[in-house]
Amino acid sequence: MRIVIDLQGAQSESRFRGIGRYSLSLAQAIARNAGSHEIWLALNNCMSESIPDIRAAFAGLIPESRIRIFDVPGDANPTPWVARASEVIRESFLSTLKPDAVVVSSLFEGYWANAVTSVGAVPATHQTAVILYDLIPFMNEDVYLPTAELKDYYHRKIDWLKKADTLLAISDSSRQEAVTHLGIDQAKIANISAAIGEQFIPDEVNLSKSSAILERLGVKSEFILYAPGGFDPRKNFARLLEAYSTLPSALKARHQLVIASKLHAQQRMELLAFAEQYGVKASELVLTGYVNDADLIALYSLTKLFVFPSTHEGFGLPVLEAMACGAAVIGSNCSSVPEVIGFDEALFDPFSVGSIAAKMLEGLESDGFRSRLLTNAGEQCKKFSWDESAKKAIEALESRHSSVAADQPDLPDPGAALLERLISLSDTAPTDIELFQVAKSIAFDFAGADHRQLLLDVSSIVHSDAKSGIQRVVRSLLHEFLNDQPAGLTVRPIYFADGQYYYANAFASRIYDQFSETTDAIIDFAQDDIYLSLDLNMHLASQLYPLHSQMRQMGVQVSYIVYDLLLFHRPDWWVAPNAELFNDWLQKISMVASSLICISGAVADELKQWLADNVDKCAGNKPSVKSFHLGADIDNSLPSAGLPDDAGELLARLAQKPSFLMVSTVEPRKGHAQTLSAFESLWEQGQDINLVIVGKRGWLVDELVARLENHPEKGNRLFWLEGISDEYLEKIYSASTCLIAASEGEGFGLPLIEAAQYNLPMIIRDLPVFKEIAGTHAFYFSGLHPTDMSEAIAAWLELHKDSMHPDSSDMPWLTWEQSARQLQAALILSN
Repeated sequence: MRIVIDLQGAQSESRFRGIGRYSLSLAQAIARNAGSHEIWLALNNCMSESIPDIRAAFAGLIPESRIRIFDVPGDANPTPWVARASEVIRESFLSTLKPDAVVVSSLFEGYWANAVTSVGAVPATHQTAVILYDLIPFMNEDVYLPTAELKDYYHRKIDWLKKADTLLAISDSSRQEAVTHLGIDQAKIANISAAIGEQFIPDEVNLSKSSAILERLGVKSEFILYAPGGFDPRKNFARLLEAYSTLPSALKARHQLVIASKLHAQQRMELLAFAEQYGVKASELVLTGYVNDADLIALYSLTKLFVFPSTHEGFGLPVLEAMACGAAVIGSNCSSVPEVIGFDEALFDPFSVGSIAAKMLEGLESDGFRSRLLTNAGEQCKKFSWDESAKKAIEALESRHSSVAADQPDLPDPGAALLERLISLSDTAPTDIELFQVAKSIAFDFAGADHRQLLLDVSSIVHSDAKSGIQRVVRSLLHEFLNDQPAGLTVRPIYFADGQYYYANAFASRIYDQFSETTDAIIDFAQDDIYLSLDLNMHLASQLYPLHSQMRQMGVQVSYIVYDLLLFHRPDWWVAPNAELFNDWLQKISMVASSLICISGAVADELKQWLADNVDKCAGNKPSVKSFHLGADIDNSLPSAGLPDDAGELLARLAQKPSFLMVSTVEPRKGHAQTLSAFESLWEQGQDINLVIVGKRGWLVDELVARLENHPEKGNRLFWLEGISDEYLEKIYSASTCLIAASEGEGFGLPLIEAAQYNLPMIIRDLPVFKEIAGTHAFYFSGLHPTDMSEAIAAWLELHKDSMHPDSSDMPWLTWEQSARQLQAALILSN
């Protein structure tokens, strides 16, 4: 089966309460236990701030392509027509995913938020299952449904609930409520129970750590803990405070009452008013407000007694969490709480202040009772697990699948039938504003997989083509992608300007003559598009991050090429503020990327280590890391042409004696200074050899440049060629005897590939990436002293005399076409 889980229950305000925790944990467990079933998620774009965390929670569990985003009109108070239209749009969208089953994680959402849920608003061929938490508002309408509007809203949800094919109850208590109060056939309801996260285990906090946590939360003594998981009348705060007030003064002096819950200002005032009413001193009551899991686990682990006086629950996750963390737990004897505690001796009547107080007193003063509570907790916790709940849910879906499928007629395409259904919602025509709201969502939800774009970001090269090594790669890869477009994708180069992205049509038409469009236009992103940053846009990181985050949230796959991490490892090789810009860029892309694709396995290994060391900087995001190799066929990389007047003379001189070639920008890491010193030593020793440096002047090399320009061998056995054409470089390769790659750090090493194309032997530094590229086809050296290199060159010359030097002619390398295909495979595989 294809099971689509509508996970809005983990997106709305419910994500801060038990429903959100339940929705997320059960969905993760279903994904873990799916077997042959296909699990998809549907998320609401109107609550996009929650999407990154949910993506991170399912990293490695389901492919990101199965996390689908739908849009509905984002109005907290929609008109009746827009509200109905939103239900139709959502169900129509879900039908386009071709599910066998849709699981609604939280049906009773949307009154105070942009969540939209319904069952049966659109005819469907799949079964719909709804998680049933409780019927508390239905059974206590005077308290929870005080207005006619709210009552109508809730009863409409009840009608949807009755239409569901399957109900997945979180407790037997909830199951019985649905049978008794709604008259639902018990055969349609499965009790899948509930569980808690693996993080809820006893926290062996040391004294200093526990003291720091308690001090921060305002706890100054031993304490009784209540974590209600929400704030409403059934949580029974008043009776709890009254019961606490009746405890002996000496006992209260030693045990504060701690209530750990997110509280709004009005709710806090209500609790303080109850405390004052019953004579609970300010020093005896601690209201922590919202606490994160780490602090909550510490509180569970440190409390003397956990009390749960709720009068009505669907399950009661805090009870199980507290027991799992080693707390002595007592609770109410009604609804689902006895199922969770599983120990009659631990129960009290939540409607009786005396019963609550008596059980609290026993829990604080009787060591034997506390021991029995702890023993029970250890055994009872073993009965609950998310994996077991997930298996029960899947089993329930499977059992209904064949009967539901057999009853369904053939239906028209949900997208094609959508407009007709929307028109039929009302006898009166919708307003222009209503139509605009709905049209915007339809455009988002039904863009269609046949219009997917591969968006290649070439911002830096569009704004300024510095003809750097990276930009040479960008031009070559872009040309190949335009020439051979991946199946099902339209390749579009793009660039960022004035706060938004544009199609780089004019630029593309200049480098690819078959590109017909020449006018740049603002981009229209859609779900399932793939964005790839070909260029290194680190100077734009702060501007691009919010936009890339928005793209990722709406379902665009966001990927970046990482060329190297040298600016992180060796900031001293660059002029400020390049290292600072790079580190900011690296952190930001790690926070938002679907995948990071490196130009070598060596860089990928470094990046994986960086991600492991800096996981706290990634905001919970877990990008995949892949790699590919660059191409190197100059003929197919849009080569520049032209030869200087003295080219023939220089080429002839190079052919007369052993000529060693370096190809790279003259910058600190490239090893030019060490190489020059090594050659000076060799010349002094009588070696009659040439050193040819091809590369423009870089940064932080003023002293080296002065040496080169004023060297006595300049123009004799030392040649520095700046800014030469690709045509001239090819001839230099052909005329040279050996390539020297002395760089102290690289992401790849294109000159090695180019040298191999001309069967040019190589003397190269023993960098991991060079070994990855050249293997046994090069002569390696190590060390940073000139002698290290001069001895290596001398040794190589001896081998060369007898043709015993490593041969590069059989070294494997890729064309740019093959490189683009490798990148495409890494990109599609990652996404």
